[in-house]
Amino acid sequence: MSRRSLFRLLASSAIPLLSIVFAATVAAAESPKTLHDFAVKGSDGSSVYSTLTLDAAGNLYGTTVDGGQFNEGIVFELSPTPTGQWKETILYSFKGGSSDGANPHTAPVFDSAGNLYGSTVGGGLDAKFCNSGCGVVYKLTPSADGTWTETVLHEFTSAADGGVAYAGVVLDSAGNIYGATQVGGTSENGVFYELSATSGGSWQETVLHNFEGNPDVSDAYATPVFDSAGNLYGTSYGGGAHGQGTVYELSQSNGAWTEQVLYSFKGGSDGAEPFAPVAFDKAGNIYCTTAEGGTQNVGTAFELLAAQGWKKVILHQFQGVEFGDGANPNGLVFDAKGNLYGTTVGGGTDNPGTIFRLTPTSHGWKETILYNFTAGNDGAYPSAAPILDSAGHLFGTTLWGGPAGDTVGGVAFELKLP
Repeated sequence: MSRRSLFRLLASSAIPLLSIVFAATVAAAESPKTLHDFAVKGSDGSSVYSTLTLDAAGNLYGTTVDGGQFNEGIVFELSPTPTGQWKETILYSFKGGSSDGANPHTAPVFDSAGNLYGSTVGGGLDAKFCNSGCGVVYKLTPSADGTWTETVLHEFTSAADGGVAYAGVVLDSAGNIYGATQVGGTSENGVFYELSATSGGSWQETVLHNFEGNPDVSDAYATPVFDSAGNLYGTSYGGGAHGQGTVYELSQSNGAWTEQVLYSFKGGSDGAEPFAPVAFDKAGNIYCTTAEGGTQNVGTAFELLAAQGWKKVILHQFQGVEFGDGANPNGLVFDAKGNLYGTTVGGGTDNPGTIFRLTPTSHGWKETILYNFTAGNDGAYPSAAPILDSAGHLFGTTLWGGPAGDTVGGVAFELKLP
């Protein structure tokens, strides 16, 4: 099942811890449009932890954990057609084994030349902490005939170079690749790494930081994010002063990188175990979620204020299915008006997740549930942050559900915002 057993089976169905809680506001909005049902055709992918990447032409790209020709996951493209439907193209089926990756959990990203880059959790070399392979970083190169060619840039060993890359990758303007691993490094808590192209055409890994565990980072599942100054930020599911996860920064000065834990979660109402990448507002403040903790132990949305030493402010305490709210939130995305949108893995009317909006008001942030998933053909358990296009359309994925079944498949969806 992965993802910490789907957040411990959705926090045991979100049993309430408080006796007085207000139900979430529900908006009268249209239902999401399904763009693609996964695992309906034999060679298609299944189980979608990945968010989506949007290109300039309006095509969407992502990955699946399973399925494909070798049942090790795929990279896919969804393209709009003149009839209003969407066409899926499988760009690559992972083979697993000693020479290829397997089971990608995150969306690939583009470089300036139109190549795609990503990481995988499995496949590649076997080692102490990863007997199904320690994962790889890969590149997909398009050709004129529409096919894509994969190149493995780095095979992790789970030793000094790290291993098991749940976190996706991000590129700088020079084309260097950055990411984090869950295992390996000097303390076996993972590493933060850089891959740089060499003059000979190969790629060289440099470990920028060895995660040390408490009070430092461990279990860095989230894809790192650049700020406008070129610093990198991420969250970790574990580690920190209280063992409940962190928000951390890597900053560069004179060619050297320094890591700093900006916030250590305390658990309880403070939140615990962040899983998602961070988002920034125009002032450089950080916005994100915790997967667990909070007043109902099903997660929080929070802000870290840059000008106040990264002081944390809770934007919303998720309440779970018992109160009609979401549970175990994923990452957040801003619209042009400063509203935040996200999805939750669980909660809602029937517990297969929600789409929500957080709106800033003079009295704090107001949550509105835009959609409650049903675990039918609309999908179940969205497990990644949505994305927004310039027209105000929200795109996302669900882990499972759709016509393929309850614990396989998944869908890609579009929601026109009210």
